[in-house]
Amino acid sequence: MRLKTWAALAVALSLPLLSGCGDDNAQKGFVRIINATTEFTSLDLYTQASDGSNDLVVSGTASGAASAYTSIDKGGYTFNVKSGSGASNAATTTGTVSKTDHYTIVTYVTGGSAKAQFLSDEESSPASNNAKLRVFNAAPSETTSVDVYLTTNPCNALTVADTAFASAVTSLQSTYSQVTASGSGSAWNVCVFPAGDKSTLLLDLPSLTLKNQEIATLILTHTTGGVLLNGAVLDQQGAMVQSPSAISRVRLAADPVSGLTTLTVNGTEITAQAAAQSVSSYVTIPSGTTTAAVTIDGVTMNATTLPALASGSDYTLLVTGTSSNPTATLITDDNSLSTSTTQTVKARVINGVNNFSGSVSATIDNKTVGTAAFATASPYVTIPATSGTSTVLPSITTNPASLTSQTFAAGTVNTVFIWGDGSTGQTPKLGVQGDR
Repeated sequence: MRLKTWAALAVALSLPLLSGCGDDNAQKGFVRIINATTEFTSLDLYTQASDGSNDLVVSGTASGAASAYTSIDKGGYTFNVKSGSGASNAATTTGTVSKTDHYTIVTYVTGGSAKAQFLSDEESSPASNNAKLRVFNAAPSETTSVDVYLTTNPCNALTVADTAFASAVTSLQSTYSQVTASGSGSAWNVCVFPAGDKSTLLLDLPSLTLKNQEIATLILTHTTGGVLLNGAVLDQQGAMVQSPSAISRVRLAADPVSGLTTLTVNGTEITAQAAAQSVSSYVTIPSGTTTAAVTIDGVTMNATTLPALASGSDYTLLVTGTSSNPTATLITDDNSLSTSTTQTVKARVINGVNNFSGSVSATIDNKTVGTAAFATASPYVTIPATSGTSTVLPSITTNPASLTSQTFAAGTVNTVFIWGDGSTGQTPKLGVQGDR
């Protein structure tokens, strides 16, 4: 009997200890990381200790992926994101973790720098037959402010009845908005434009389906072209579905020996009756296989299949030659902004000098901004910003006149065109085009 009494006492004493273990588990919250970058193939998430050391929380989250949740003690944290165990911090953010709650750290790149955003995953459910959606503009360096439309109309055919679901979004929206979502799901076209400008389409997501009582965040990130946007939809405590851009931008650089040029790409007119040595505005068209139709003074060249347009990219279609023998050359543009804090302007050279076999180059304020063979572009370089003081000087056998008193504003991307006809007695022309 005495042995049984001691055994019972031992069990009774152990119960508070077991209860204590359970309480300890109940003090933890849950965090995960989203790698919303294309620059980092893998990211690790750490918490920073008081002595500055790092404790690994999540490892090996691939580009475009969401990790599983990991439990950590409740409390305030500095979270560090690294691209490898020995690497310096790619991004840092802070946040407070509450017990039993869930949190997501979205890592993205804007303006050439990695950033991280701490999000709570504990938004309350919407009313029945509704979903909740918010917008996260994770490309503020590329597109400072955006308007987002949810509509049943195509993005290129919005009506006066279409009003913005979210206006002038510069970062993460602080609140969600409800949107109709039936039990089987409601499909919406998502159209993103620069704030106040419904003519410049940045992202077209057809048929985004939102389910009844779904809670989601639309994440907007930069593209390789530097202007258009990629999308991703992150469900609260759920998966992230990427919706990358399916559009590209094309413009015409008309440079026949003479004549007016009309360009149509995949049935979309880019510009009509463009004068020689002129550059049109960009026009948005679907990405993919590309067929160009070029007409010079009423003479149409045979339809030409060009390299496929990469999603989210910008292009200049350079048309050279004559009406009887025109040539269309697709040149890739990089309209992302300079990441230098002192040389905030990007510039390059395009050579469109017909009947000239050599390369051409140019300087801006005595700094070389590129050398290019015929129908090609030089790489971009960065230069300091100026206001009405710069001189652009070309280099070619028969030099065109230099350009003086030029302005290169901070945050601009520019192309120096050297073009025209290099035949005997002809002087090529020089021009500077602000891109983007």
